[in-house]
Parts: sequence; structure tokens; C-alpha cells
Amino acid sequence: MDTVQLISIIASLLFLFRVLYSTSKNKLQNQQAFMWLILAIVGLMIGIFINFFEFIARQLNIAYMPTIIFLAAFLVILNLLVYHTTIISSQQEKIKDLSQELALLRKNVDDKKSHLNNSGKKKV
Repeated sequence: MDTVQLISIIASLLFLFRVLYSTSKNKLQNQQAFMWLILAIVGLMIGIFINFFEFIARQLNIAYMPTIIFLAAFLVILNLLVYHTTIISSQQEKIKDLSQELALLRKNVDDKKSHLNNSGKKKV
């Protein structure tokens, strides 16, 4: 086991423990926690089987093996970015709908209060 492999395994384990800690403190929802756990395990597997990536790099005539890992990481991060942008967009739509509904409910309450105040003044 060389230094690069050892460092990548340690970094992956630290990331895995961070995700588990955040999950145990309820700072991550289940769906996001599962996604980050999978990514942490994949990172750990990459660290353990780094020789496999060296073999793949040789087969593809890629001189610098980390290029494959950086490309894979870039694609994963790009997909996560699109996924989270989609979630943010839907959350913004829900927030807008809830804000409009809250405004209507407040207006209804204010109308009912003013109606009660006006009807109470007429009786006196």
C-alpha cells in the first residue's frame, strides 16, 4: 500500500465518519444522508482498489491515472449540482405557493375580524 492509497483511504474514512455523525445528529435528511453515504463508500472503494484504476488508465492509454478519478468526480459533482438545483427550484415553487396561501388566509382572518368589529359596533 503506497502513500497515495493510504491518504485516500484515510480521507474517505474521515468523510464517511462525518456523514455518519451528521446523520446521527439529524443534520441530514434520509435521502441526502443515503446519497452521501453511497458517495463516501464509493470513495473508500476507490481508495482500496486504486490499482484497478491504474489498470483502466493503462487500457485507455491515459498516462496520468488520477485524470480518470478527477473526471469521474467532476461528473458526479455536476450531477449533484443539477439534482440540488432541481430540488431548490421545486422548493422555491412550494414556498411561493405557501406564501400566497398564507397571504389569503391572513386576508380572510382580517376580513372576519373587521366584519366582527363592525357587526359588534352596530349592536351597541
